[in-house]
Amino acid sequence: GHGAQHPTPPRPPDDCSGLVRSLAMAPLRAFIALAGVAIGASVTPVEKVITLLEDLKAEVETEGKTEATTYDKFACFCKDKTMAKSKAVTDGRDNIDSLSATIQEKTSEREDKEAELKKRMQDHEAWTAELEDTKVRFEKATAEYDAQAADLSKAISSLEGAIKAMEASKPASLIALRASVATAMALAPEPKRRKVSEMLQSAAKVDPDDPSYKFHSQGIVDTLADLLKDFRAEKETLDAEWAKAKATYESTIADLEEKIRLNEKAMDELETSIETLKGEIAQARGDLVSAEGLLKDDQLYLK
Repeated sequence: GHGAQHPTPPRPPDDCSGLVRSLAMAPLRAFIALAGVAIGASVTPVEKVITLLEDLKAEVETEGKTEATTYDKFACFCKDKTMAKSKAVTDGRDNIDSLSATIQEKTSEREDKEAELKKRMQDHEAWTAELEDTKVRFEKATAEYDAQAADLSKAISSLEGAIKAMEASKPASLIALRASVATAMALAPEPKRRKVSEMLQSAAKVDPDDPSYKFHSQGIVDTLADLLKDFRAEKETLDAEWAKAKATYESTIADLEEKIRLNEKAMDELETSIETLKGEIAQARGDLVSAEGLLKDDQLYLK
């Protein structure tokens, strides 16, 4: 009947966790409140308790799963982060090795180019001095040739004029003849010079009307013609030898000028390349310092 004593709610099992006992308090208090009106109802108090406990179990399990998921996510994040840092350390070491190799390689290349530049500068100095010396010698040789060629040309010209005058049998020409062939005589070998001089003196003593004059004059003409032949041959030899010498000088000068031009171009390219390498080495050194700093940070994270 309605006057009967309310039964005492059953205690949760002693082996429930603290979390379960804490979370169970609110539903149990609700159960105590409802238990008073539960008598006579179709659901017994024990069934109500069982229902409440089942609901509580489901709630605790759901929260547990949520916490597990959160933990799994955090653990996964930590694992991913660790793996990323481990990879960063490996990549960092590889990058440092690569940068160190680049610095070494470019430094070696720069040193080679600097050595080549030094050698080319020495060559430039030597070739420039050789060019100047060759030009001076060429100028001197040209002056010497011009002087010799002028003397021979004058000798040839004077001999041709003297022969022409002698063949025309002009009486007054003997006086002028000695002066006109003076250049030729100065260049002529001693025996021929003496012979022509003697002939001129001998002819000067003979009267032009004397039949022997023609004999004397013909001897002089023959001797002068012989000299003319020698001078022409000498002039041809001089010209031929000078043509060769001149060609050699001009070729040497042209070769040296071309070598100097190409060498200067190469030096300009080397200087540009050396400056570029210096910039690349400086960049690589800066990158290396940064890479070493990042590696230390990543290594610290993993400790």
